[in-house]
Amino acid sequence: MSGRDSDPKSDKQSGTQQELTSANVEGLLELNSDIIFRKLHINGRKDIPVTMAFIDGVVDTKAVDDDILKPLIQEDILSQCGSTSEVIDRIEHGVVYHASAKIRRTLPECVDDIIEGSVALIFDDDKTAVTFDIRGFHERSISEPTGENVIKGAKDSFVENLRTNTALVRMKVKNARLVIEEKRIGKQTATKIAVVYIKSLTNAPIVEELKKRLDRVDTEAVLTTGVIEEAIIDRKTSPFPQVITTERPDKFCSTIVEGRVGIIIDGMPVSIVVPGTFGALLQAPEDYSQNFIVSSIIRFMRYALMLVTLFLPGFYISVSSFHIEMIPTDLALAITASKEGVPFLTFIEVIFMLLAFEVLVEAGLRLPKTIGQAVSVVGAVVVGQAAVDARLVSPAVVVIIAITAISSFTMPNQDFSNALRLWRFIFAIFSSIIGLYGLSIGAIILLHHLSSIEVLGVPYLSPFVGGDGKNLQDAVFRFPFSMQKKRPMSLRTTNKRRRGSA
Repeated sequence: MSGRDSDPKSDKQSGTQQELTSANVEGLLELNSDIIFRKLHINGRKDIPVTMAFIDGVVDTKAVDDDILKPLIQEDILSQCGSTSEVIDRIEHGVVYHASAKIRRTLPECVDDIIEGSVALIFDDDKTAVTFDIRGFHERSISEPTGENVIKGAKDSFVENLRTNTALVRMKVKNARLVIEEKRIGKQTATKIAVVYIKSLTNAPIVEELKKRLDRVDTEAVLTTGVIEEAIIDRKTSPFPQVITTERPDKFCSTIVEGRVGIIIDGMPVSIVVPGTFGALLQAPEDYSQNFIVSSIIRFMRYALMLVTLFLPGFYISVSSFHIEMIPTDLALAITASKEGVPFLTFIEVIFMLLAFEVLVEAGLRLPKTIGQAVSVVGAVVVGQAAVDARLVSPAVVVIIAITAISSFTMPNQDFSNALRLWRFIFAIFSSIIGLYGLSIGAIILLHHLSSIEVLGVPYLSPFVGGDGKNLQDAVFRFPFSMQKKRPMSLRTTNKRRRGSA
């Protein structure tokens, strides 16, 4: 053995050079014990042989028996055929009871169809195969989303089957201009990727640029969404998410109608929407299922809590270590009294508690749900109280970190929340050096970083930039639907009005 993996491209080229016969198909797939090859005679005639090939466990065997085998054996019209060419012609025109029939004349096409779950009828005399898509693989049923809670909305979620997911989108967006284009990515996995958008509404340059980036993806396998995300984003060094991920079809469809482009990956119950912008990442589907006044208050609170989880630890370090004169005397005395007996600096206390919080979050994620919840309770209550009693941290720091942690949980997007958690440490370090000046410098750096990001030509801070301050009816506050007459200007959609022909 050479010790090197075979090149898929060379395999494909060698397969292209071979003729489409049952022997060649068996030669490529002979080591697979789950692939069934069966020799048949059309209507009992030995002069018209055919080989049936399929993967056991992937196809619906009952449909194979009823829709393919039964007509081949019992249809009298097939017995009147003088050659396999006539049999193929009559099968193509409906003798076999199945809607999806494809004529394959090359070996790679036939093998690909078999691997994907089709049944192939191989006619050696004509070097031709007829394949039928009769997949019967048992998939997870459509259920309520597990990663995104639904308060008032559809209870369905994406599953691991691409065709089921595209059907969910079709059922919600009944528009003839809805386009679902498929691509294959991954040298070894050949994973199907569906690009979803509305023609004559979505900005064409965004769609074309996205397709180009997907075509340039050079990878062995697509088994996680991160492979696709990393390939299509502009700023790969930024911790902030530049795509929107969701397992909810209603959220996915609402972004498509808005003028964005969606990506559905075969085998993934999570979809991707681009471009992901700052404003879109702070919006939740429930914002549009409640009264606009309530939704506006909740969204404003979400923005405020984002600032709290970012700046509160650094602000506490600054005022308690550098600018104690900024806070009332009674509060300063209370903070000083709470630190009595604690041997560490305030900065060390805050960093220690932030790290402890991150450890608890990670432990809760990795353990089973029931145990993970117990770890969170024990870590937050028991260990926290023990640390205070042992004078390792002051009670004031515990309160500050608790407020910071709870504030981070209100973010609708988990990837966005993770980026805020990272920058929280940066602000704490800056504040420990020169107080509020360091916190201000950190804020300026963050603002510059966010302002420099573009996603497929769309400013990341949309809708606050790129529209001259216009189209803010759905930014910090959600105005009534009657006042939201235009789509986001930053998306540069062909049809800018929400109401009207698409």
